[in-house]
Amino acid sequence: MRTLFWLSIWTTAYTWFGYFLLLRLFKGTKYQETISPAYVQDVTLVIAAFNEEKVIQTKLDNLLGQTYGKSRFDILVASDGSTDRTDEIVEAASKEDDRISLFKAEGLGKSATQNAAIPVAKGDIIVLTDAETRFAPDAMKNLVRRFSDPGVGCVSGRLVPGSIEGSVAESQGLYWRFEMALRRMESAIGLLHTATGGIMAFRKELFRPFDPKYGDDCMIPLDIAEKGYRIVHEDKALAYDSFPSSIGGELRARTRMTLRNLTCTLSKHRLLNPFKHPGLCWAMVSHKLLRWLTPFFLLIAFISNVILFNEGSLYFFTGFAQLAFYFFGLVGLFGEMLKLKIPIASQIFSFLLANAGFLMGVLKAVCGRHITAYRNAKPCHGS
Repeated sequence: MRTLFWLSIWTTAYTWFGYFLLLRLFKGTKYQETISPAYVQDVTLVIAAFNEEKVIQTKLDNLLGQTYGKSRFDILVASDGSTDRTDEIVEAASKEDDRISLFKAEGLGKSATQNAAIPVAKGDIIVLTDAETRFAPDAMKNLVRRFSDPGVGCVSGRLVPGSIEGSVAESQGLYWRFEMALRRMESAIGLLHTATGGIMAFRKELFRPFDPKYGDDCMIPLDIAEKGYRIVHEDKALAYDSFPSSIGGELRARTRMTLRNLTCTLSKHRLLNPFKHPGLCWAMVSHKLLRWLTPFFLLIAFISNVILFNEGSLYFFTGFAQLAFYFFGLVGLFGEMLKLKIPIASQIFSFLLANAGFLMGVLKAVCGRHITAYRNAKPCHGS
């Protein structure tokens, strides 16, 4: 029981602190990239959309306002059987600007619609984005310049919770900042293996259709990494979107993303071979798999500590510390319900809520559940 307790404690500590610190130690071993700010390629921006009549025109206007060369990019809206005015709006816009085109699918689901639309895209570089995501004016230019390095196969931008017009400093959660910090460091040493679906670019020649039960932001980067190309994070390529604002919305989003990304990651078992891909294996296990398993480590630590409670003052102290931790999480829950941000308690509640989503996502994966379609779903904070 003591072994279970300490193994759970140290694994959790490594996942949320140790891995971060180790990445900082390796930050001096950065890849020497050759980046040309003036580098351009023909680009197609692909938007998988379903019933987006309220936002699609704004999205098109946002993309048309990019500072990237007007003759070097086009926009392909892949409408997945939309039943509102989405198709009509896009067709009208295409008559005003021939860089806009409509691709019609019939209720395939997001991933399957992307599989069908990307092969007909004209650009050498594909940029995937969502209808509600807004790009900063120079976002595409900052994405594409990273492809001047021939070893780069996929570039992920930085998704900022909030709007371009409003202040986002207060709405950025600790969890999301932690996730972005990990991605920056992994990118710098060539170990990044994930991307942000709302602003992700890749070389079209490296794309291959993937199983629709997996997400684009997980499978496409892993496919490209398996081919020997690097995935990089570009902090200056900014995009803005709202994140789930309710407890239920965050829980559903976290559960969905855990289910999709866990099954996707395990399907790429070749990259989890420590002898063939030692760096990527380490990063994928530390950043993803151990994080998704954290709720199980927490449960084991708590249950084993209860059993060991009378085994000495050390276990009395650790037991008391765990009870205090969960009590503060409960305080954070009440604060969230009352729309109050309580220092420490709110952060603990956010951590526990994320782990509740991890728990439900892993259990659904174990039960063989899959997601083949999700529409108009808000992104959640990180992997």
